[in-house]
Amino acid sequence: MWLLVLNRSSGKGKISKKFLDFKALCDAQNIRYQVIDENSAELTEDRFQRELSSGKIEVVVAFGGDGLISLCLQKIVRSDIGLTVVPTGTGNDFARSIGTYGKSTEEIFSSIINSNKTKIDVALCENNETKRYFVQVLSIGFDATVNRFANSMKYPKGKIKYTIAMLLLLPRAKDIDFEVKQGPNSLKIKSMLVAVANGSSYGGGMKILPNASFRDGLLDLLYVDPVSKLTLLSIFPRVFRGTHTKHPAVHLLQARNFEVIASTDAYADGEFAGVLPIKLSVIKDGLTTWICK
Repeated sequence: MWLLVLNRSSGKGKISKKFLDFKALCDAQNIRYQVIDENSAELTEDRFQRELSSGKIEVVVAFGGDGLISLCLQKIVRSDIGLTVVPTGTGNDFARSIGTYGKSTEEIFSSIINSNKTKIDVALCENNETKRYFVQVLSIGFDATVNRFANSMKYPKGKIKYTIAMLLLLPRAKDIDFEVKQGPNSLKIKSMLVAVANGSSYGGGMKILPNASFRDGLLDLLYVDPVSKLTLLSIFPRVFRGTHTKHPAVHLLQARNFEVIASTDAYADGEFAGVLPIKLSVIKDGLTTWICK
């Protein structure tokens, strides 16, 4: 049984045609499916859990963006249920990672039917009260503030709102005291932001950690030395090409586990992940999906 999960609030209404096209392909191939089409994330999550409890679901197809992927991921991590996405969201970074971004509905459908499932890594963020899985990037500090503000913006639509949010908030941004632990090693830094990645991009294709891979069993961490606002503005455009990592103020770490301590909060794949301190770890081969070539 396939489960088709919709988020009609994403993609400026573009979801209807893609969903109807995909549904027609399922009908033509005599594929049995259920549809979740609720008007809130809470109702979608509740229905999703009930459908999974039947034990009949083998494939989940999300029609939305990274927010819907995050919702689905929390329920099917460490399972053999395959997850893919027909991208209709703002950032679509998971879709970029697995290759469905820019692909036709027919190509995405074909990747499920004709390609073998594959396993990719998932990251886990947890503190004393919450835990959240993510596939792309966790943001801490200024990055998280921009994410929260961008999520609250009704206009403009699209990924440009992340850039606008950054420009609006930058004048008030301040460096934060962080402690980053890797096993017995501890590093105390002062930085405006820390990003921890399982996948390479966030915010609609910004390659914050361009060498991060969801197949290597490692997390990549980035932090930036205290710099002037003007210098940060000069670094920012390079994030879209991934060349910002060559700047001397940008530092990279890599490990299976991190603990990050600071007086701030974190967002994972655009969703609130918790208040620091947090522990981060890799779930090797934690998600089943397809790579759409």
